[in-house]
Amino acid sequence: MSIPAFGLGTFRLQDQVVIDSVSQALKLGYRAIDTAQIYENEAAVGQAIAQSGIKRDELFITTKIWIANLAQGKLIPSLQESLQKLKTDYVDLTLIHWPSPNDEVSVAEFMAELMKAKELGLTRQIGISNFTIDLMKQTIAAVGAEAIATNQIELSPLLQNRRVVNFAKE
Repeated sequence: MSIPAFGLGTFRLQDQVVIDSVSQALKLGYRAIDTAQIYENEAAVGQAIAQSGIKRDELFITTKIWIANLAQGKLIPSLQESLQKLKTDYVDLTLIHWPSPNDEVSVAEFMAELMKAKELGLTRQIGISNFTIDLMKQTIAAVGAEAIATNQIELSPLLQNRRVVNFAKE
């Protein structure tokens, strides 16, 4: 399974705005939708997807686990809650949104939980988001490079992240 290069991000979109945005994007042919627990819009995203009538297997849905839910015993229940909100049995990609502040939850612990979520069928692919090169190395050591679908990073004219991009190409 490949990750679509183009999709709709829902950061900062709430309530009817996110419903309208996702609905319109799906009408225009978008099939990749990106949300996150911290965006607090998963239920509205799920509503728009459900109302679209598009078959689930035609969509690529990504969500991200927030730092408060990284620990063993929290990650999987939080993902299950996300799935309920999104009105789906699985997501195509689950990312760790940000690394744990001050390494409160080790990379090895939250990546093991994410792998368990994949084994349970809650997500088809796993990855990370906003990780530094050092944290990417820790992630690879924890679960292997082949298990990690992506490190989703921000790229813009003002934020190039060249070192991270170049590391990912290695």
